[in-house]
Formats: sequence, structure tokens, C-alpha cells
Amino acid sequence: MASTGDADDTPNYRIPRPIPFELRQHCAIYFEEKLYSQALDLLLNILTCGTTADAPAYVPSPQYLALAATILVHPSTSTRAKSKEEQEAANLALQVLRLTLQQVGPVLSGFNVAFTFTHFDSSRHGGRRLGDESTTNGSIPDHHDETTLNLDLGNSGSLWSRAEDFWQAVGWAFNCSVLHPKRWERWQLWLEFMCVAIETDWQIREDMDEKSQEKSALRHSLLMKYVTSNTGGFGQHRRLLRAIFADGSGPSLSEFRQVFKYELKELPKETAQANHKKRAEVNIDEDEYGDYLSPGEDDSESQERTSKSRVKRPRQGTRTAKTPSEDEESNGVVHDIYSNGGVAAFGGFQSLALRQRLLNLLMKAATAMPKVFMHFDDLYHLFVENLRHLPLPIFQAFMSPTTLPWFSPHAHSTLCELLLWRIRESGGPQSNDIYLNQEKLQDCFLPYAASNSSAVDNARMSILLESLITLLDKYGTLRNTPSFREAVAVGNENRLEKAEAEIRRNKNSRKLEDMEWSWLIESADRLLYLVNDILPMADEED
Repeated sequence: MASTGDADDTPNYRIPRPIPFELRQHCAIYFEEKLYSQALDLLLNILTCGTTADAPAYVPSPQYLALAATILVHPSTSTRAKSKEEQEAANLALQVLRLTLQQVGPVLSGFNVAFTFTHFDSSRHGGRRLGDESTTNGSIPDHHDETTLNLDLGNSGSLWSRAEDFWQAVGWAFNCSVLHPKRWERWQLWLEFMCVAIETDWQIREDMDEKSQEKSALRHSLLMKYVTSNTGGFGQHRRLLRAIFADGSGPSLSEFRQVFKYELKELPKETAQANHKKRAEVNIDEDEYGDYLSPGEDDSESQERTSKSRVKRPRQGTRTAKTPSEDEESNGVVHDIYSNGGVAAFGGFQSLALRQRLLNLLMKAATAMPKVFMHFDDLYHLFVENLRHLPLPIFQAFMSPTTLPWFSPHAHSTLCELLLWRIRESGGPQSNDIYLNQEKLQDCFLPYAASNSSAVDNARMSILLESLITLLDKYGTLRNTPSFREAVAVGNENRLEKAEAEIRRNKNSRKLEDMEWSWLIESADRLLYLVNDILPMADEED
């Protein structure tokens, strides 16, 4: 590890040291006085001190790192921020987290301790965060003499206390990507950072296991900590997938609800403008104290509760207009998004990329530790369950090897193959080959249509075949022979005929499947383009 000075052990990381007591006290005072920007700026200056890479790094304690992650996404420093200083605090918090990860790494910084969800802990009084043996060795600064911060955001109001676990935060973040763009701006930054931290932590611990006979480092990784946080068996594993595929629908909102109080409530424009003017400057000589004497977030929330309690109730027996529930409103929004098509139904390409990135992390956990997490095959079947019925634009974005890069070629081809077995008509042949190859693709998949006559399933099958041809060609395992081209042409014709027969039988289906029909035709055209214009010809058969 970095503390040993060995050239092979993460040489880019600096040796961690605890922040001196006096500076920790200064940071604590700033935080408790809600001077977040000053506290975070001080932490940044402390962390960057030192002129060479060999100089020790004074690392923020786990409770400061946990607080920074909360400030990054909390409404009071984003959508409900009452001053530029509060907004700047969220950006400084992200800088502290990123710089700590870059300078010292997730293991030696104690991320495993800092990023622990405490929602179900018996003690809610801000007890210190304790890690496992792998995160409390001599290479990590000892912060256990830290006093608890007298600050709501560092205790019961923190992200780590408000969210049930990592997957509740993930599910809510993806719900925001569909329904609440302003909140998604902050949750996206948090989720991107967490993905980088989990990936880096996993890679470091993989290297540690390769050099150790105990092979226990991965077991204590952030990833394994999160995927094994609850013991619910296969049902709990399904919940992880539901969080990753959260779409803002009623069931999704019921399971993955907002993390913070009043998270979706924004400041009124008049209030925001007034607060901005009042807090623009600090001039002690003129008795102008900016926002230091202004009501805090808790005060504003209590005012809101008071104002709500004063709303006049209708007299008994009078009729009131019915208002739709939150679930009904969200379902209406989601219906409109889906009817308009496009990847906006899943929050856009940034959201899709993060979803695929998390799926890739689950693959790593299942591959490395199937007994602790779950078997690789079972995980893939859960993938198929959730991908099988996605709308076509989202399905194509997920399965195209040129759109999102987070699946490895082997994992990508395996997933495509499993989906094809689920979609393909039952009359096709089976194969004893474990791995996908050209013969298996040509004999078992290319010439066949979907098991049902819907245009959407035939389009999905065609999209999967596009992806597999692209993958096999990219890695040099595909020969464009006459029989291969014939299989592509026959399959296109079979899928188009099967979908068209259903449309002829039901005139209403044509209106419902116009979009799916166009996707099927376009995918068939792309398959022909691949084999006729892109792939080099191999006129001779094997």
C-alpha cells in the first residue's frame, strides 16, 4: 500500500495523516456555525498542502467526508439554497471528496467508514462510525478521538441516516432523473462520484488480494458492503435491480422515496430574491451580517409547517375538488414521457450510463464472490427480467455496444444471447456451445423471428442481432460468408412478415405499433448495411 513506499503498491497515493487537533477544532466550529464554505475551503487547503507527491496528506476524518457527501446533495445547499455561499458549499464539498479520492484513495481515506448508512442503527445520537478490521489498520489515520458534530446534517439529517441504504438513494436518484431534473443535477454528481469511488476501491482491493494469501480484501470493499447490506435472499437482489431501473412510476416512487425532508419544495422566487439581496454583503461596521443572523433550514421548515396548519379547513358536508395523488401525477408524467419515446423516459443518456455502470459493478461482485453475493447466472436472469420489456429507444441504448461502454465484450454478448433465447421463437434449434460463435449465431438466431407476432419483440430481436454482429466483428471472430448473408436476409424477411401478419389481423394494432414497426424496418436495414457494406466479404465457406 502507499504507506509502505513500495513502487508496486499504488505509488500515486500519498501517505495519509490525521488533521492536527487545532485545525480539526476550527473545522468543527465552522460546520457547527453552518459556515460550510469556510469549513470545506479549510479542508481543501489542508489536503493540498505539501510540495511533493511523497509528502503526507492530511486527510479529512470520516465524519467530515460523510458530511461533505451530504452537503453535495442536500436541498439547503442546492434547490433550497438561500445564498450564493450555500450553493458554493455544495461545489466545494465535491472538490473535497474528489481530491481526497485522487490524493489518498478510498481505502486509506476510510471511505468504508465514512460512507456507512446508519438508518437502521439502534443509536441515532451521532456515535462515531466504526469500520471493519480492513479499514482500521495502522495505515489509516486514527480519527476515533473525533467529537460528534453538533449539526443536524452530520447526524440525523445526513444522507447516510436519512436513506435506508445505498440502493434507496440510487432508486430515488434515478426517479429524479425522470421526474425532477433540478434534483437530478445534484444526485447525478453524487452518484458519479460514488461509482468512481466504488470502482477504485474494488480495483485496489483486487490488487491487495493478488498479493495476499488471505484473499479477504474484496470481502470488505464498498461494493460488497452495499450488495450484502441486507439479508433478503433473492428478493433483496431483485430490489437492487429495481433501484437501478427506477423510472419514476408509482411503484418505483413508493419503494424509493425522497431522501430529505421537503426535498422537492423550492424556495419561492420572491423569497429567494429577497434573501439574495439581504445576504449579498457582510459589513460589521454597518451592522450588516449577511446570512449569519438569518433563520436556518430548520426554522424555515417549521414556518412551513405552521403555515400549513393555518390553512382553513372546509366545513363538514361541503364538497371539495379532488386533487390527484402524488402517484397519479407521477404516473401521468411517466405515461407522457413514454408515449413520446426517447431515452428521456429513463432520464437521458447520463442516467442510462450510470445505470449500466452499476450493473457492471454487480457483475464484478457476482463474478468474484458468487457465494457471498449471488451466482453470475442468477444475476444475468435478473438483468433479462428488467431489460426484456424496456421501450425500444431505451432498449437499443442499453444493448448497443457503441452507445454505452460499461459492459465488457464478454458480458455484453452473454446478455444479448440470454435475451435472444428468451425472445426467439421456440421452433429454432438449440446449441451445446457454451460461448457464442459465428456458427451458433448463424444457426440459432439470425434466421428466426420472435416467439410472438408483435413488432416490438421482433424489433428487439433485430437490435440484439445488430449488437452481436458488431461485437463479433470488432474482435475478429466473424467471417462474412454467403451463408451468413443469407441467414441475415432470411431472418429480416421472417421478422417483418410475422409482425405484418399481426397488423393485418388487427387494424388497431397498426396505430399502436407504428413506432415499433419503423424501428423494426430500420433495424433490418442496418443489418443489411452491416453485412453488405461494412463487413469485409469472405466468399469462400469454411
